[in-house]
Amino acid sequence: MKNIRKSLGSVLGLALVPMALGSGVANAAEKIGYSYLEAEYVFGDKMDADVPGAKNLDIDGVRFKGSVALTDYLFAWGSNASLNMDLPGSGSSLNTQSIGLGGNYTLLHGANQLDAWGGVSYERLDPAGSPAEGYGLSAGLRWNACEVLEVNGFGSYRNYGNFDGFVKAAAAPGTVNVDGWVYGIGAVYKVTPQIGLLANWERWELSAGSNTDPQADIYSLGARWTF
Repeated sequence: MKNIRKSLGSVLGLALVPMALGSGVANAAEKIGYSYLEAEYVFGDKMDADVPGAKNLDIDGVRFKGSVALTDYLFAWGSNASLNMDLPGSGSSLNTQSIGLGGNYTLLHGANQLDAWGGVSYERLDPAGSPAEGYGLSAGLRWNACEVLEVNGFGSYRNYGNFDGFVKAAAAPGTVNVDGWVYGIGAVYKVTPQIGLLANWERWELSAGSNTDPQADIYSLGARWTF
């Protein structure tokens, strides 16, 4: 947890770099766009809630994401995921929402365009009816590897604040503050300039008090419409 706190400042700085650079130079974004809608099927079988009987849980569901370019170097995004967890003897839900504002800057122009981006966001996490709200600091890269393929990666620090209910009961007594890292890589195959097929892998590593550190490897397959 101390390492996470120490890294927060550097992540915030990285997240703001594209905004600062973009204020002086407009990003033409010839190959990479920031106005799109995505629909994904999300799944995984390695979710470890770090509570008795809740290891290597199956998880699946749907996620919708969208982004809109506000200027050549500023964009807004949002996402909503409705997932199901197979708890022993029963099922439960895991829902997440995110709304953010970010900046993008082109590091490499041309056919193999490379963009850096960063942003801040409102984050909501609701496992098993135990909602909490907080913030996120994110940064990433988007690379147009060839005419029909985009490769991307990101890292995000999330602080969800105080939980109650299920999470509080599973962790240490008293107030439970949950924070941690989410990072991943993905690719988009461009069937047409507007339609793409996507595949992603994400790793969630959270900390909920001294006794509970939930982790998950999540995969997703879906489609993107760029407008």
